[in-house]
Amino acid sequence: MKEPDFNFIPVLIASLIPMIMGFIYYHPSIAGSAWMKANGFTKESIGKGPKPIMFLVAFIMSFLLSIFMWSNVTGAGGMDPNQVVDPNDGHSYVTFGHGVAHGIIFSITALLPIFVTMSIFEKRGWLWTFVNLGYWGITVILMGGLLSAWR
Repeated sequence: MKEPDFNFIPVLIASLIPMIMGFIYYHPSIAGSAWMKANGFTKESIGKGPKPIMFLVAFIMSFLLSIFMWSNVTGAGGMDPNQVVDPNDGHSYVTFGHGVAHGIIFSITALLPIFVTMSIFEKRGWLWTFVNLGYWGITVILMGGLLSAWR
C-alpha cells in the first residue's frame, strides 16, 4: 500500500491553529478568566505576557502535533491515501467531518485521561481540567478537520 505524500502546507497551516485558538479561547471574555482562576493567577502575576521565544517553542510543539494529527487522519501507515471513498461502506475519508471524528476520538481517548490524571496528582480542580481539556479538544478537532479535508 502506498504511503500518503506529505503535504507540508496544510501541516504548517494546522500548526497555527493552537496559536490562533489560544488567542481566542484564553481571552478573558471566553475562558481566560476561568483559566486564571483555576491556576491562581492574577493580571499582575502573569505580567506583560509571553516572550517571543515562548511563541517559537509553542509553534514548534504545534508543528509536531500537526504531524501526528496528519499521520492519524490521512492513514499514514494504514489506509490507501488515494482511496477517497471506502468501497465497503461508501464513507469518504477526505472530509472535514472525518478529521473532526479523529479529533473527538483523540480528545476522549488521549487528552481526557491525560488531563484528569494530571488533575488528580497535581491536586488541580475540575475547572482547571475542563478549561485545558476544552482548549486542546477544540484545537485537535479543528486540526484534524483541516488536515483531513486538505490533503
